[in-house]
Amino acid sequence: MSLNNAFREVAIEKSNKQPQMVDQLLEESPILASIPVEDSTDELHNVYEELESVTEAQIVDGDEALPVVNATTDLKQVDLSIIGGIIEVGEDKAKRYGGAARYFTRKQAPIFRKTGNSLEQSIIYNNLRAFAQENGKLQDAGGSTADKQNSIIAVTWVSGEINGLMSPTGFGDGAVMDVLPINGGNLYKDSNNRLVYGVRYKSYFGMQLANARYVSGIANIDLQDADPANWDIPSEEDIEVMLEDCRAGENTRIYCHPKVWRLVLSKYKAAALQTLVGDGDYNRLINAWDTTQIQTSRNFTVDAEAVVS
Repeated sequence: MSLNNAFREVAIEKSNKQPQMVDQLLEESPILASIPVEDSTDELHNVYEELESVTEAQIVDGDEALPVVNATTDLKQVDLSIIGGIIEVGEDKAKRYGGAARYFTRKQAPIFRKTGNSLEQSIIYNNLRAFAQENGKLQDAGGSTADKQNSIIAVTWVSGEINGLMSPTGFGDGAVMDVLPINGGNLYKDSNNRLVYGVRYKSYFGMQLANARYVSGIANIDLQDADPANWDIPSEEDIEVMLEDCRAGENTRIYCHPKVWRLVLSKYKAAALQTLVGDGDYNRLINAWDTTQIQTSRNFTVDAEAVVS
């Protein structure tokens, strides 16, 4: 089941002028593509109200004084990240490509693909995993080999609490990235006094992480020993605790690198798998843990994470 308001779907819907841009940005960033997103309250930040304390109503005897009830809230703010860059081409080189516009279009695909990769990796480590660790929801699988670890993250996406944020004006010109020809698309002198054409790309994206109940994970998964029996991997019970720690439900996803999916999560199916003489497919992979879908991404750093203390 797909998540509602996934970033890729919203971007395609709003980016009617440049649908190819969306594919280039998200082709190799499956987590980013599927994150549910909402408009931020302002162009560069999102303001939301967080419940701090509640004094509840109570059962009282007849004619007894009623207690005072109250709900205390506080306003919080999340800043959106500015994603952008400038590309330039010399006058003569642009002519060889058939014009500056054709040159920039040809260069766009790898630039946008790498941008999507970097943004997704930042979301994985600087947002989701960091949030789980900050709130005591990141279990330790026990690995200790320096800079050789792996992680699994579980997220329950909840509107207004755990979701992506995009600027309400970010798609105003019908593009997933705002494209601005520098100097109106005319020649100008760069810092080396060369005549060049230039384009500025810019967009805004953020993460709303407002409820610690919905993000958890497991770190220090160590697959370095030559004998798989000595690997430091989570047990079935550890995975169940991770899912309980994020209140797993219909909108929960488990995220990991494909290697972790194959060697760790699918390990438990392989141990119980039975095959018959006529079977032609040894399918030991799993797509969900119970009913929680597993989504892999190569933007996880495989066998290269630092040990998390």
